[in-house]
Amino acid sequence: MRRLLRRLKAGLAPAPIATREALRTFVEERAAFIAQKCATDYCRGKTGLASYALFTEKPFLDAFDVCRWETFAAVLGDLLILTEGQLRPHVAPGQQPKLCAGLAALYGEILDALPAPAHRPQGWQDASEAFVPRLQRAMDANVRQAVEVAGYSAKRLFDTLPIHISMRELDEEVVYGAVRFRMVALSQEMHSRFLPAELARALAV
Repeated sequence: MRRLLRRLKAGLAPAPIATREALRTFVEERAAFIAQKCATDYCRGKTGLASYALFTEKPFLDAFDVCRWETFAAVLGDLLILTEGQLRPHVAPGQQPKLCAGLAALYGEILDALPAPAHRPQGWQDASEAFVPRLQRAMDANVRQAVEVAGYSAKRLFDTLPIHISMRELDEEVVYGAVRFRMVALSQEMHSRFLPAELARALAV
């Protein structure tokens, strides 16, 4: 009974995020969820009953994997940019380059730890390199809201969806809206679970 109560309590009040490892687990799991959920929901909604057959066809599944992987990498970057925005008030100006380096390193570590997808036999080096200046630009500007940051991963999702452009060109706002909705919800979860001062210290080392 005590074990059950502990599990119930953990579900109702998730553990705070104060360490680098806790942040890594959080952003990795949430990026995977958004990539999977948004891509699957759109494809099933767009194709209706035909989706059951479509999700058994190898060409479609191969293209769907490309979409999920590329969207995952984009969402992961967005979440780390949102993390920077929430931690910024708790970082001294002189520590900001260290925070940037810590977040960029975390992004690369997460991608490097994953198996190279079939469409990326060379791995994720180019994505890691491209994320650094993007993060730096975000840090040099005013903190952006989740709905704004989400535009990057929403575009990546839309561009890689395994549905022909002629069939999805009118659905851009639908796709963007789905990603933005989930990103706003995650931003709120970050706000409630992050211990920003402790997390900033853990990253800016």
